[in-house]
Amino acid sequence: ICAVLLELLILRISEQTLSYDEADSKAWQTYQQCRQFMEANYLTIHSVKETAVRCHVDPAYLCRLFQRFSREPPHQLLIRLKMGRAANLLAHSDLLIKQVAQVIGLNDPYHFSNLFKKIHGVSPKAFVKKSHRYHRLQP
Repeated sequence: ICAVLLELLILRISEQTLSYDEADSKAWQTYQQCRQFMEANYLTIHSVKETAVRCHVDPAYLCRLFQRFSREPPHQLLIRLKMGRAANLLAHSDLLIKQVAQVIGLNDPYHFSNLFKKIHGVSPKAFVKKSHRYHRLQP
């Protein structure tokens, strides 16, 4: 979790280091609008194409915006946001792994587990065990 938070912090800092011309450009504004839309609606978004349609841009252009202004493609941002929410739900609720997968929009628990392990480095089951063990140790 710390590694993901550190990566997020680095991404945020790198976004703020744009030149004045870039920050004032229409492309930057479109990127910011699309990113904010994704961050606000990631639980209901199922694909980058859906994001592009709802933001009124071409999917290829959306990918180019992310390539220009971000260190992660839009698909990776979407997965990272969903997996962050999943980790929060697994750590702080009594939902089953398959229920958490459904909440974040993934109906296949096997696919969810693979993505979760890829992002967080541990399986959802191991994550739940570690988080419950941690919460029992806290006063």
